[in-house]
Amino acid sequence: MMISKEEKFKLILLGHSEAGVGLMTDLVNESFGISQFDVVKNVDLPDCQFVPSLYDIHYFSREYDFEANKPFKVQFGVQQSHIRFILFQHFNELGGISQEDYLPVRHRLSYVAPSASYQGGVLIEPQAVVSSFSRLGFGVSVKRSASVGHHASLGDFVSINPAAVLSGYVEVGEGSEIGSGAVISNNVKIGKRSLIGAGSVVTKDIPDGVIAYGNPCKVVKENSIWKDV
Repeated sequence: MMISKEEKFKLILLGHSEAGVGLMTDLVNESFGISQFDVVKNVDLPDCQFVPSLYDIHYFSREYDFEANKPFKVQFGVQQSHIRFILFQHFNELGGISQEDYLPVRHRLSYVAPSASYQGGVLIEPQAVVSSFSRLGFGVSVKRSASVGHHASLGDFVSINPAAVLSGYVEVGEGSEIGSGAVISNNVKIGKRSLIGAGSVVTKDIPDGVIAYGNPCKVVKENSIWKDV
């Protein structure tokens, strides 16, 4: 799903962190020409502070009136996989925000093969590569200079961090995160809700719900960050 600069809508960022809001506002402004943003909090934390601020950013509590702000699209104002999952559930229950309401953001300096596909809520940063016949689920992020190989499959809420390299036919389960500079060999399967440490070299399958790192990559412990989600 591609949206042109000519299509008019309000963009609402769900949840907030300085990294998430700062990154998303820049990329959305460059991609769609939007400079006004509503940020809706799910928890009572201080507003992000940007000095100087290039954009007109307004912060709201969770009681935001989505109906009064139609037409709109939403994106995530945070980066972590498990927080994006929590936010999706929260605003789906609170405001009826569905996957169809989420804007896919793909920077013009990325490459996505014509045969590849991605769903709403994705973020594809500059210099990222998504190769032939790859499939990116809902809410996936592919960071700067990361590479997703051909016929790869990335589940919902997966995060591929900067300069990570996924070879061909790699599968990454829902909610898992691949650390910066990690290398995943051909045909490897990463389970759901797992974390692969930065710089790791993964040559064998990794199970669900673990933290694994090293060269060669080995399971170290349970990924407890998902325990209460």
